[in-house]
Amino acid sequence: MRNFTIVKNEKKEQNTKLLLLLQWMKQNKIVIAKMLLGFLAIVLLMLIIRAIIAYSSYNAYEVVEETGVQNSSMIDYINYQESLLKYSKDGATYVDEKGEAVWTETFAMKMPKADACGEYVAIADLNGNDVYIFDTEGKVSSTTLPYKVCDIAVASQGTFAVILESEKENYINLYDKKGEQISEIQTTIDKSGYPMDIDLSENGEKLFSTYLSLDGATVKNGLAAYNFGPVGQSENADRMMGGYQLEGTIAPKVEFLDNNTICAFGDNQFIIYSMREKPSEKAKIVFETEVRSVIYNEEYIGVVIPNENEKKSDAPYVLEMYNTNGRRVMTKYIDFDYQKVRLNNDEIIFTGGTESRIYTIKGNLKFSYAFAKNVVDLVPTGYSRRYIVLYDSGSEVIKIMHNKKKD
Repeated sequence: MRNFTIVKNEKKEQNTKLLLLLQWMKQNKIVIAKMLLGFLAIVLLMLIIRAIIAYSSYNAYEVVEETGVQNSSMIDYINYQESLLKYSKDGATYVDEKGEAVWTETFAMKMPKADACGEYVAIADLNGNDVYIFDTEGKVSSTTLPYKVCDIAVASQGTFAVILESEKENYINLYDKKGEQISEIQTTIDKSGYPMDIDLSENGEKLFSTYLSLDGATVKNGLAAYNFGPVGQSENADRMMGGYQLEGTIAPKVEFLDNNTICAFGDNQFIIYSMREKPSEKAKIVFETEVRSVIYNEEYIGVVIPNENEKKSDAPYVLEMYNTNGRRVMTKYIDFDYQKVRLNNDEIIFTGGTESRIYTIKGNLKFSYAFAKNVVDLVPTGYSRRYIVLYDSGSEVIKIMHNKKKD
């Protein structure tokens, strides 16, 4: 009876508060209306500003800072921590959004290849034996592997996978960030084929690979999915969760777009797979011509193909963007002969010769400029409208801007 009285009193108190609130709202209708109008005005203003930014086209720039990158054509670059990591045969440097070096590590490699995920970067010497792991503070470890490295992929906690080639067989091995071996998958050319490419999921528990094999005179391409988590451990000894045999294409590249979505890039198509634990095909997009370039992030997949539309004969290429469900979201004709294209968040950046173009994910032209020197790459920074321009010799941080008089 006592508990009932307490509950009853609480309900009565809540009803009283509700009545008081309703009474206040009736007495202050004008105040509430003004508050709502003010809120809607702020939302509308924000939408207008976003639309202006999205549809703004810049055709000039100012140099914010000159950086110390030299011999840019001899250096490779990957996106890393909202900026970039540059690496060559002699070492690697993490460059921040201001173009300044955060750390530099020297090494000697014949053919370096880098992969980044989250705060970690892995750099391997292809056809060599060395693998270096870095985070935002510098080197975490260096490991000398027993066989030649053919490919590398890294996960967000520093776990890395490699394809190793020995005289008789190949291996797909998994290591932690300190270089301690976690798992080993042995493959042979006559059994499963030659592994061309691998990639790891963000959490390091799933791996996807593409294999090339010969059946008499016929070249075949297969895909295989592995799970190193609890589900894969209980499935079978080699952790294999499924495989696919491709027809009409060769897919030399596979990528985890996010922790559960994989894309296999073929010479005339791409295939999207979902893999929470086991793989399943989501979508397949086939083109009538060979794909020239591919770009991707966790939300979008882009392909550049030759333009075969007679009405758009002045544009040699077509850029098509798709979401991770395989639905086309944008088509853009590219009217210059580019050499490099990159996708960074919601921007597509083309560079070729002295020309540079930046498009939004909706296809709007954000920036177009012909520089005085040959541009190797144009890399976005963490600051609005600021980019690092890499020339054949030297580099600079620029801020794109409007110029009333177009060149």
